[in-house]
Amino acid sequence: AFKPLLNAGNVDYALGSGIGFAMAWLCAGVPLNCPLLKPKLLLYEEAANRFQRPTFEWSVSSVRQLVLNLQKSPTNPTELKGDAFDEGSVLSTLDGNSRSMILRDTSTLRLFLALIFLDKGCMVEMLGMLSNFAKPDVLTSRTYLRFLVIGLAGFEMGRENKDRSLIKLATKCLAYFKTLAKIGSLSATPIYYFIKAVSNPSRSSYDKAISLCREARLIHFEAMACERCGMFLEGKKHIDAANKYITTAFWLYSDWGATSKKNSMIQKYSFVKGSSRGSHTAQS
Repeated sequence: AFKPLLNAGNVDYALGSGIGFAMAWLCAGVPLNCPLLKPKLLLYEEAANRFQRPTFEWSVSSVRQLVLNLQKSPTNPTELKGDAFDEGSVLSTLDGNSRSMILRDTSTLRLFLALIFLDKGCMVEMLGMLSNFAKPDVLTSRTYLRFLVIGLAGFEMGRENKDRSLIKLATKCLAYFKTLAKIGSLSATPIYYFIKAVSNPSRSSYDKAISLCREARLIHFEAMACERCGMFLEGKKHIDAANKYITTAFWLYSDWGATSKKNSMIQKYSFVKGSSRGSHTAQS
């Protein structure tokens, strides 16, 4: 849609489709090292710059920075600061609605990273930033990603911190995916069961979510569900089973291209370093 809209003179719609593409890419779990990703993001950034639409440009460049955080090993992987985008510098130049919209998008991306890197402090901070944005907007892919991360993190942090307001917020997001699943959305169904598993953890609920994510080829969400199931089983002292799920997550993150996450798992879980790819099947 980008080129036809641009050729027709609908600049804002064209650039909006670029943001939609970037968000949809993150939702779909396409490998981060796919040769199409960086050129497409740079194309949208260049167009936004050429037509003097800085907020559109920053929305896309923040996604590119998220990808770099996952591929490289920044000091703080949940902070959007690097070669593609510097959140602090950008926000310091903005006020009013422009600042609010950029902060909505960067907080969504940072919460996504916090869920991947298990950064609880960042989860709580970003949930606070996003508490007023648990409502759909014009871009479905952006709404999808935002509701997904709020739902997952809201239940995790709400349960751990006994915060009913976070659980209420997460429940609203769970209902969004339940509605989509009921009307036949193939991509919403695995996410609904993943969030549902996080809301009330058990091995069977995680297994269902993992299986559905695998069928839908949502490799990154499958990885996140596997690691969380492993952590749940570890808490129940089922160490051998836990290690299998965590090893599965390790190889799934590797396949997705999240080198930074893979390296952090090697530091956290010593047993994954010597694991073989053939051993990463957790479910019996």
